[in-house]
Amino acid sequence: MKHSRSIYIPAAIVTLASLVLILYAFLGVTHHGPQGGPATGEGLFKTLGTIAVWCGAVSYAWLRLKKNRKSPSSLVKKLVKLFDRLHQLAGYASIVLIAAHGIYFLTQTKIKDDTYTGIGAFALLLSLAVYGFLIRRVKNKHLRKIHFLLATAFAVVAFIHAGGSAIIAILSTIVFWGLIWLIERKAAQSGQKRAA
Repeated sequence: MKHSRSIYIPAAIVTLASLVLILYAFLGVTHHGPQGGPATGEGLFKTLGTIAVWCGAVSYAWLRLKKNRKSPSSLVKKLVKLFDRLHQLAGYASIVLIAAHGIYFLTQTKIKDDTYTGIGAFALLLSLAVYGFLIRRVKNKHLRKIHFLLATAFAVVAFIHAGGSAIIAILSTIVFWGLIWLIERKAAQSGQKRAA
């Protein structure tokens, strides 16, 4: 099982299903379901979705930080330890929050275009969690790559589904990575000056 590429098949199926849902949202949706204005708790459940996107961004930030375990900066080393602990917690929190967000909107309002993109995002997030869970339990060199690819696919679909909040979360993650790079560069230059 260590080198088996068949482990890609479930991830490919979920990604394809998510793509079909997104295409259906943009090309084939007929609006149906209960009619009426916004329900009482809509604001709260939208906020849960936004918090879930930010939890996903925190978890995704780990992808860059995990390469910095031997950083010349003590601050970055502390951040690596913090994000190592936060990575799984933030990922699971994202699943719970998105589940609550999705269940509410599936039962309280009419089906809209973004309902299908949300289902696609949730499917990717669940499969991402399953592959993440398997990384330390199953010996297969492809699991980490699949986990990364699913995380990136989830970020793209979250961007399509959530729009502004996902854009800000993604940009914040990129800025955070840039700051880490600058801190490390400065620490490396200071280390070279001390060595000289």
